[in-house]
Amino acid sequence: MSGRPANNLLPSIAVAMLLTATITAEAASLPKPFTADYTFSYDGLQVGELQRTLRALGDGKYVYESTSQASGMIAWFVKDRLIERSVWKWDGSHIKPLEYLYHHFGGKKERRVELSFDWKNHVVTNTIDNNPWSMQIPDDALDKLVYQFSIMVDLQDHPKELIYPVADGGQLKTYQLAIVGEEKLQTPLGKLTTVKLTRVGGAYPITIWCAKELDYMPVRIEQLRDNGSRLRMLIRKIEWKSS
Repeated sequence: MSGRPANNLLPSIAVAMLLTATITAEAASLPKPFTADYTFSYDGLQVGELQRTLRALGDGKYVYESTSQASGMIAWFVKDRLIERSVWKWDGSHIKPLEYLYHHFGGKKERRVELSFDWKNHVVTNTIDNNPWSMQIPDDALDKLVYQFSIMVDLQDHPKELIYPVADGGQLKTYQLAIVGEEKLQTPLGKLTTVKLTRVGGAYPITIWCAKELDYMPVRIEQLRDNGSRLRMLIRKIEWKSS
């Protein structure tokens, strides 16, 4: 395990999930509710598991949630868990985030971040460890979880690029993805036709493969680190829900 600091592993993996994306597809439709399971690997060694779910609440409201934790031998040493949850509203063509939760716990240090979106005044209130403050946001701002789901919606419109303003860390950050092209990809779910994306800018190169047969679900995500190591998230299974 030399060169693989266990205590920092899950936070590092979570960075790989910071893809990038807002809503540009005016006539797009939402995927059906689902549960998707992924595995994380670090230079080929499986180190974690992640599950993402989409649930309908009714009245145009949805919950998109992500939970991750260590797995395999790493779980003997790393007890960290990470939960992200976004509650948002779909108006027929756009996503409007309402509430966001980030909760990292189970390890040596706990961190809890909550965002509340006030669209009447275009203000987001950010509460970090019970310390609240607010900032102005544009009409198309997203939180840093639901923008990842937005990729699935936006790719239906076959855009040339994806650009997303995201309220994150007390700032309004702009994330941009370039579309490289289509690629056949072998996965645990079989061979899939994917749209390959790369992040423009950012500290580390990130590549994402979204399967056309699965409503543009991300099926593989890779991040290359400074030391040459590679983080990979790979879909393991998916279950579509009726409602």
